[in-house]
Amino acid sequence: MMRIALALLFCLLAGTATAGPWPRAPGGVFASLSREIRSGDDWDALYVEYGWNERMTFVLDAGRSQNGGWIAILSTRIPLWTLGRHHFAVSVGGGKEHVVYPGLSDDIDPNALLHYGMTPGDYMLMQYGASWGMGFDSRFGSGWATLDGTLRKSSIGNREERKLDATLGVNLSDSNTLFSQAQYSWTKYSEGQLRLGLGWVRHFGPLAIEAGIGKRLRLDRETDAKIGLWLTF
Repeated sequence: MMRIALALLFCLLAGTATAGPWPRAPGGVFASLSREIRSGDDWDALYVEYGWNERMTFVLDAGRSQNGGWIAILSTRIPLWTLGRHHFAVSVGGGKEHVVYPGLSDDIDPNALLHYGMTPGDYMLMQYGASWGMGFDSRFGSGWATLDGTLRKSSIGNREERKLDATLGVNLSDSNTLFSQAQYSWTKYSEGQLRLGLGWVRHFGPLAIEAGIGKRLRLDRETDAKIGLWLTF
């Protein structure tokens, strides 16, 4: 039962997105609304970027599980420097997480839950991030690669999560984009989880439709499907 609960923990913590080091143009907005379909616990996500000025982009990253858990993080992304095609940025922010564990039974020792940082309830979080990204040209079209590292830590208790996300994408045409992702996350007292994903985006001017599939390679080893809408203006 503890193993099931840890799998649910990764579902809650690893359901949000990263977007690389590039700043959003001042006044520009990017918004994504998506659903990740999982075995018994779908995840709805909202991701919004707003370009405050040339040096500051505000990011809202939020999600909610079918079982009632949710998380919302507001952060600021600041570019550090650019070396040729290589871009670097850092981010800092905070928010709140509501934790539920529907897979737990009453016979589990509460002290064990506390040790694993798994006590249900509300937690205030701090988030720190660092990003690298580069653009490139290929025989298939222009593309990009990013690497994002994130640390989330609660103000009380033992809850701590670290994530490393790698993305490789190619614009096959003006209206079609293909990308792949590798996402690794681990908490302070449990095994890491690795997810590999493949996504496709169809653009219709400022609106786009996203579809994708993913596979977790550790713990629950489940397969998921994702569908979403992107809006840029």
